[in-house]
Order: sequence, then structure tokens, then C-alpha cells
Amino acid sequence: MQESSPKKQKGRGYRLRQASARDRLDTGVRSVCSKLGVAAVVVAAAIVIHSLYVIQIKNGATYRQYAAQQQLMDTTIKATRGEIYDASGITLASTSVVWTIWADPSYSSILYTSQTAADGTVTKTLDPAMCAEVSRELTLRLLSGDGESLDAVDTSSDAYQQQYQTVYDALSKTDAAYVTLATKVNNAVKLSIEQYVTAFNKAHKKATDTSRKGRISVSSEKSFQRNYPYGAFAAAVLGFTDADGVGTYGLEKSYQSTLAGVDGRTITQRNAVGNAIADANATTFAAKDGSNLVLSLDVNVQEIVERYLNEAIAANTVENRGTAIVMNVKTGAILAMASKPDFDPNDPLDYSTNLDYLNELVRAEPELYGIYKKDADGNEIKDENGNRILDEEADYSGYFRDIQWKNKAITELYYPGSVFKVITSAMGIDSGLANINTTFTCAGAYGVAKETYHCAGHKAHGTITLAEALRQSCNIYYIQLGQRIGSQTFYDYFDAFGFTSRTGVDLPSETNFMQYYKADQLGEVQLASSAFGQAMAITPLQMCTAVAAAVNGGYLVTPHVVDKITDSNGNVIEEVGANVRRQVISASTSDAIRQIMEYEVGNGTGGGKYAYVSGYRIGGKSGTSEQLNMDRRTDGDYKKVASFAAVLPADDPEIIVYVMLDDPNNAKTDYSSLLAAPVVGNIISEVAPYLGIATDGEDRSGTTVTVPNLVGTEWSSAQVQLNIKGLKHQLAESESSQTAAAVTYQYPHAGAKVAYGTTVYLYTDTYEGQHTEVPDVTGKSADFARQMLSAAGLNCVVEGDANGTVQAQSEDAGASVQRGSIITITCG
Repeated sequence: MQESSPKKQKGRGYRLRQASARDRLDTGVRSVCSKLGVAAVVVAAAIVIHSLYVIQIKNGATYRQYAAQQQLMDTTIKATRGEIYDASGITLASTSVVWTIWADPSYSSILYTSQTAADGTVTKTLDPAMCAEVSRELTLRLLSGDGESLDAVDTSSDAYQQQYQTVYDALSKTDAAYVTLATKVNNAVKLSIEQYVTAFNKAHKKATDTSRKGRISVSSEKSFQRNYPYGAFAAAVLGFTDADGVGTYGLEKSYQSTLAGVDGRTITQRNAVGNAIADANATTFAAKDGSNLVLSLDVNVQEIVERYLNEAIAANTVENRGTAIVMNVKTGAILAMASKPDFDPNDPLDYSTNLDYLNELVRAEPELYGIYKKDADGNEIKDENGNRILDEEADYSGYFRDIQWKNKAITELYYPGSVFKVITSAMGIDSGLANINTTFTCAGAYGVAKETYHCAGHKAHGTITLAEALRQSCNIYYIQLGQRIGSQTFYDYFDAFGFTSRTGVDLPSETNFMQYYKADQLGEVQLASSAFGQAMAITPLQMCTAVAAAVNGGYLVTPHVVDKITDSNGNVIEEVGANVRRQVISASTSDAIRQIMEYEVGNGTGGGKYAYVSGYRIGGKSGTSEQLNMDRRTDGDYKKVASFAAVLPADDPEIIVYVMLDDPNNAKTDYSSLLAAPVVGNIISEVAPYLGIATDGEDRSGTTVTVPNLVGTEWSSAQVQLNIKGLKHQLAESESSQTAAAVTYQYPHAGAKVAYGTTVYLYTDTYEGQHTEVPDVTGKSADFARQMLSAAGLNCVVEGDANGTVQAQSEDAGASVQRGSIITITCG
């Protein structure tokens, strides 16, 4: 058999077969798919890379912030608001920690029963009895004051019923997760509520009675409360804060950033349900507490000013409030500033105390506050005389709050009237166009253009000097002096005295809309009216700073209420001193002004005699001005403003005392010398001794004074008579209101011959007076004995060696005598 060749067999075995058309198609598809797959991978990678770029690079900061917000808890640490103190360190505004008590009714399972429907809907049904029980226990604690005196709570009172209803209604909202039960709760009450809730939940956790099984969810939140311990005291100066603790009025507003401080933060990790995780790496930025304000305001001076201002407003039926200022003429430091009636900054929205007064005010000043009746088309309805009709049912609440919040000394304008004659006098003397002895003639009437001017009461003063013109408040003299000064010079001084701009006092809302004529607007009539203060509208504080400049050597100072700023440890951060804006007049002119102002008051003999207090050198000027921008009174005359400015000591003034009564309705008089001057005198009678103001140096120790009959006289007016005679006064306290009350009894009695400086005790609700016990002063020094007797309400006369000790006293120790009785002590 012939074998085949191996070589040939191998060749046939490796022979390639030609691919079919189908095979060639499958290869093409695979190639395309491969390329598409590669492209898809590339696109996907590009998308991922782009996404990573956007997330990590382009928007990296944003996403890192999102992550941090999910992972970290940022808690605010509230800064404590700074306190406000008076000049002696008495607290006028402080901040205390209080608590808001809140509940989560949806989590308080014991207050309701639940039923789940087939569709999964849950229906909650309130358990009234359990809700009432919990509400009662919480209400008792909230009203207890200390969390313990639950039995002392009157459950029949309106306060209890209102608080109980508030709690019950809140807990009844079974689907709510947060309801407020009470705010401004003290720590003791908060702890008592926490103890009650803990004990309640523990007792009901394992209750066998299913109706008594469950829990209540009541918690607390820390907050701060601003406190004003003296209530409606210096309210227009202090202002108040809103519900968020932000200063809204007064110093609270103007020093908001200083008082508020800077809040701190704590940053820590939190878990999936949002609770903080104990973390040693937590970051804390401590809060920086607010700084404190130490004021130039003195509580004793402020109290005196407010007491007499309140009395004057009531006694003279002052329609549009009043204001008073006591200021250091050399530094501008304000010792007292009051606007009355005002408000309690602890509850500034409440105007109920002043409601009757405010109601009468807005209706008496329809041009300022009137809300008039309108028809359906919005047109004002008028009566048969064409007058608009007040809408008696209108809501005046916004006006009421705004009125009582305003600091009248800086926010409202008035026509100063004759007080401005002090400034016109300074203009004339400083410009060299007049001096104290310059004369003009007053014939009782004076024509300027088409206007005819008169002095008060149409008096004709004859030919008088500048000093006499100020004392007699002669309008016609000052018109002629104004004409001599001229429009340009008058305006230049008017501007220099600060009447065309704000005073710069560190209080908010000082108006900048003074009404006055510029030099090119001061025509004959405008200049004539301006010369005696009846053509420009300014603020009371502007008038004070101008008079201060006129008597302090000629320097216009910036008034201020804050004396210094301290940190929480009492360290002084900033001290506020005198800020002299400019010198307006020369020292010699200022000396002349002091002389004519003292001549105006005299020793209780001048036009401003009712501002005189025996023993002190006082300069002053009254001003009775017409409110030209207001509707006239029912008698056809203009409404008036009564004001008085006094400086003392007159030879080297330290303080100015200023009072302004806006629209007094005293049936007996319109004159400010009878309305405002007595208020100033009474303030000086107490403020001057307290501040240690220098007396006139005259020795009156041997002077005997006859006590006047004061019974039937309104008590503050009675005091004015005593001021002038050199007798001190003391109004005895009464359980009844002494507002505008007449004296019913006095001791020592009328006609008694007493030593100069004796204190007369005045009563308004008794015809017998009060008795006091005589202390034993034997063996004491004369000065100490005098103090002991004064503290007991007794007068003292010293005989013998005043440097020795008391050897005898005219009344036995322990004896009961009338307050005001004179005890003679013999010293040796």
C-alpha cells in the first residue's frame, strides 16, 4: 500500500477557507460595538470627572458647607446686655435671666387617646380631665412666684383664670409640637415645673390603669428680660427694648451696639437625629457681654424734677405735656431730663395709666392728631360751619403710644418767646451795637411794615435800658434792638448759638426740622418777631444750650447724658467729657448777660421772682409764647407755651434749670412767670442744697421770719412763698392723692416768728398734723444733734457754744410733739 506524503497532508490541513458575507458583517458590528463601548466609557468617565470637578473644585466650598451643616451643630451663646447706671451707680436698667415655658402636646401622650383607622390615619381625642389636672398644677406654679407657695395662689382671681385658660388651650392642641405656656418665668418657678414634670412622668410611666399611663412633654428655653426697677422714671431718656432685646427708644437705641455685646457660638458634632455628640474637640467662641453706661443723670435730681413737673402739669391743666431739664452749663452734662406724662419701660405698650389725658390731648390738638370722619368715597365730612368732624370711634392707640414715648425736650418744636430775649441781648452786646445801659422807648405799640406790635397787657414801658427791658420783658424794646442788629448779623448769631442744627445730644430722634428764617428771608416783620422769640420754632434743649453758652463765658457745648462707658468688670472703656463746639460770644458779653438775668429774678422782686430761693444768686428769664402753628383756643386767643430758664449761681453759673409747659389751661393766668417760674423755684429749693451749689454768702442766722398763711393754697404754690422768705418746706406724705391738692394744715402755724431756714410742714389731708417723738440729744455735738432732730421731723435752734456738746434740750426726750416743732438745745 502506498503511503501518502506527510508534507502534503500538513499543507492541506492549514489551508484557509474564504469568509462568507455573513462572517464579514459580524466582524463589522463587533468593531462598531467595541468603539461605541470605548466611547461610552470615555463619556461616562468625563461625566464623572466633570461632576467631581463641579462638586470638589467649582462648588466645593458650598458642598463642604452643606456637609458641615449636616454633621455639625452651631449653637448661639447669647451675650448679656450691659446695664445702665446713674451718676452714683444706682441701677436704672438691668438684664435678668428668665425662661419661656413651652410644651409639645403631640408628644404628651397622657393628654389624649389615639385611634388608627384602616387607612393609617391617626385620630387623637383629648382627655379633658387629665388636661385640666395638668393645667391646674402648671398654673399654680406659674403664679406662685417662687414655685413653692402653691396654697397662696387665689384660684378665684382673674389672673389665675386667664393663666389657666392659656395653659389649657395650649395643651389642647394635640397635634402641635410647640406651644408657649408662659414667658418671663423666673428660675425658681422653672425648676418647680421641671420637678413636677419629672415626678409626674415617673409616676405615670408604669401605671396599671391605662388611662393614667403616659407622659407630658414640658420644657423651658433660656432668655433675657430687660428690667427697669423704677418704672416710669426717666423713661424718655432710658427708652426700652423690643421683644428681641433690641433697643427701640432712648439710650437703649442710641447705644444699642455698645449695650448689646457680641453673641458667642459653640460648634460640635451631632448624630443622625440631630442631637449633640459629646466631643472634646467642640469649638466655643465665648460671648462678649455688652458694656455698661454710667450716666450724668442723678436719680435724686431726676426725682425732684419729675415730682414738680408732674404737679405743675396737673395743677395748671397742661394739655400737651411738659418737659424739664437740669444741665451743667459748662460741660453739657445733663443731670435730669423729663417729659411728662410718660410710660413704664417695663411695659411700654401699655398706655392705660395716661388714657384719659391722652384722649383729651389728641382731641384738643386736632391739627396734629385728628382722625376725621369720612364718607364712603373717602372725603372728609364737615359740619354746618365747614369744620371737619373728629371720628370719636377712630383707633388712636398708635398716637397714644407715640405721644408718651416721645422725649419732648428734643423731638418737638416750640416758639421760645421771651426766653429768647436773653439771646437777642447777647447779640446786641457782643456785636458792639448795644450795652446794658442802651435805651429805647416803648410807647405801648410799635408799627413794623403793616404789623403793629404790643407788649403784654398793652403796657407802655417808656424809655428803658436793656437790663430793664429784660426784667419787664418789653417786646417793643427788643424789636428796636433787632432792627439795630440787622438781618445778617442776627442770623449769624442765631446760627452760631446752635439753632440751625441739632445739639448733638447722645439720644435718638432729635429733630432736625427747626423752623427759622435765613438772613435773606428776614424781612422787617420776620426780624421784628424773631427778636423777641416769636418767629422761629426750636427744641427746648436747643434753648437750654444757647442760654448755657450765654452765661458760661460764651461757649456752646454739646449736651450729653452718658458720662462714661465701662466693661462688665467696671473698668472704664470710654469717658465722655465736655465737648465745646465753639465760642459764640466773648467772656465780657457773657458777664453782662449774667448780670441782667440776675436782675430779672432779683431778690424775689423781679419779673422772675417766683423762681427765687432765698440764699442763692439766681438769674433767669420767663417766656410766654403763642403757638402760631396751632388752632386757636375757644376764646379766640392763641394757645400758649409757658417756659422759664434759670441759672445759678448767677455770678458763676454751674447749672441751668429749665421748665416748659405746653398749652397750660390755668383759668387765672397765661403768664409763665406765674406758671413755669414757680416750678423752677421749687426744683432749685431742693436741687441746689443737694448739689452743694454755693450760696450768696450772706449770714442770715439771726434773722427772724414770719410764717405766712398757706392753708387753702395749692401745696407747690405754698412752697414758693416759703422759698422766697427763706423757709424750708416739707410736704407730709399722704395715703390719698396729693396731685394739685390744697394745704389743709401747716406747722408752724401762720404768724409764728421763726428762725431763717426753719422747715414748715405742709399737709393736704388732715387738720391736725402729725406728731413725732423727741430724741435724746444730750451729750451730742451741736451738728449731730441738729441732724437727729431733723431726721425726727423737728426744727432746731442752738444756744450757747455751738462748738460744745448739748447740755440741755427744751423738750424732754420721748415727748410727743408736732412735726415741725422747734427744739432749742443749749450747748457748752
